[in-house]
Amino acid sequence: MENKQLTVNKKNKLVEKMVEKISSESPELSDLNQEQLEQIARLVITQNLTNELNLKSKIFGIDYKKEKTIFLKQSSKSGSEHTELSYYNSLKILETYCKKNNIEILLMTPSQIDDFIYNLKGSPNSVRGIVAGISSFFSYLERRYSVIKNPIRGTRARPKSKSVKEIEIPSEIELLTILNELPELEKLAVYIMSYRGLRVGGLKNLKVWGSKYQTFSKGKNIYGEFPVEVITNIKYSELNNKNPFGDISTAALKVRICRQTSKLYKQGKINNPYSSHDFRHYFAVTEYQKDKDIYKLSKLLDHTNISVTETYLKSLKVTL
Repeated sequence: MENKQLTVNKKNKLVEKMVEKISSESPELSDLNQEQLEQIARLVITQNLTNELNLKSKIFGIDYKKEKTIFLKQSSKSGSEHTELSYYNSLKILETYCKKNNIEILLMTPSQIDDFIYNLKGSPNSVRGIVAGISSFFSYLERRYSVIKNPIRGTRARPKSKSVKEIEIPSEIELLTILNELPELEKLAVYIMSYRGLRVGGLKNLKVWGSKYQTFSKGKNIYGEFPVEVITNIKYSELNNKNPFGDISTAALKVRICRQTSKLYKQGKINNPYSSHDFRHYFAVTEYQKDKDIYKLSKLLDHTNISVTETYLKSLKVTL
């Protein structure tokens, strides 16, 4: 193999000398004869093939599994398990596609990446989340290996973000007004949504013990811990401290909250008739403004994808 490579190098040097000679004697390509043109063409083809083989050799030398493991461990600045899982799932989808289509991931071209993106199913936000995870991995490799280029950069296959409707949320003063005016049941619900960010749909199955809680929302069990202000209000509430919303349906609770805030709005005490979800929005904004950690917020809101949290905050007029 080594002797063969030396032979190829010698041939290349001979042809290079010939080209140099031709260049000095015949500055115009049109001045070359057929034999000289054929020799130059062979040189160009040989050099291109050599460069391509060298590139592939270097790329095949990269340990994909090892690099993937390192990337996933470093994927979240905040150490969020949710972020790591999102990136893992994105790469798993790409791996499945490449295996099915007999494509080497690290050799993917921009056109192959475009075909992959067009093949993805789901909402624009879901697709963008998958693409973002894969792009992050390629960018990580690009910084470590000069032979790797991110094929996603510049793609037009990625779906555009839908324009989001701006949502009004209560101010801190409005929230205090609402909490002072609401009946016991609605008041506790608003406390939990505003200071812990639980969905109104998760209150029906809420179970509380000490400062910890468990509920069921969006098809899965959710566990967490309440802040002091929430625990204090649960403790001194006349409701069942272990399961405060067990006797009311989610639909009925939504209506009661909306009815009460509409009443306060008509009385001129607040600026809008806020819905139950607006109090979860309030939590999202105030929590994000504490440390600008979108990964932590995404986990607290129990979002399935970081792109959902981004859209969530943009709709609330928050600058990321």
